[in-house]
Amino acid sequence: MAKIALQEYRMVAVGDLEPHPDNPHRGDVDVIAKSIEKNGFYGTILVQKSRMRIIAGEHRWRGAKAKGLAQVPALILDVDDDAALRILLADNRTAEIGGYDDQALTELLRSLNHLDGTGWTEQDLDDLADAIAADNAVALTPDRAPASGGGRADQAGTDDEEELPEPGDAETYTRPVVWGVVVTCENEAEQIELLGRMVEQGYKVRALM
Repeated sequence: MAKIALQEYRMVAVGDLEPHPDNPHRGDVDVIAKSIEKNGFYGTILVQKSRMRIIAGEHRWRGAKAKGLAQVPALILDVDDDAALRILLADNRTAEIGGYDDQALTELLRSLNHLDGTGWTEQDLDDLADAIAADNAVALTPDRAPASGGGRADQAGTDDEEELPEPGDAETYTRPVVWGVVVTCENEAEQIELLGRMVEQGYKVRALM
């Protein structure tokens, strides 16, 4: 059964703490220091009580030192060496597992008047936009469109040809193809509504940026 680890909150002198010698994680202290400068130091450092050794938050501690802070808030955990090491590994690993909704992240970053203190840069934002555009660069394709020679398009062959037919040439074109169409919307709300209606009608659709 899950339980709350024994812990005590208190302010601790930066010089009284030491990093865990077995910590394999390497963080970007400069980025953390910039966040501390912009946002202030928030949260706590996890510390093993018996050794005053940092279990989690080493690079935030280093960032605090770089910005000249004399004290940092700490959660002092009364755990043995084995538990301290497991917590250290779990804290690093659980922070890495998972990912972002790139579209939601991009919109959130764009909603800010600047990115100072977020850890993100304008180049990061450009890279996100490029990744989203590349991922969505597929025309809206109905899975029920007729294929040349009869049958459904998703049952058509996959032989490649250099040229696709012009609209209206389906009857004379010899190779089975999947037909698609790009629809331009005025805004995101209209796009979402249209996507919903097309999905209900049985079409395979993907949004384009």
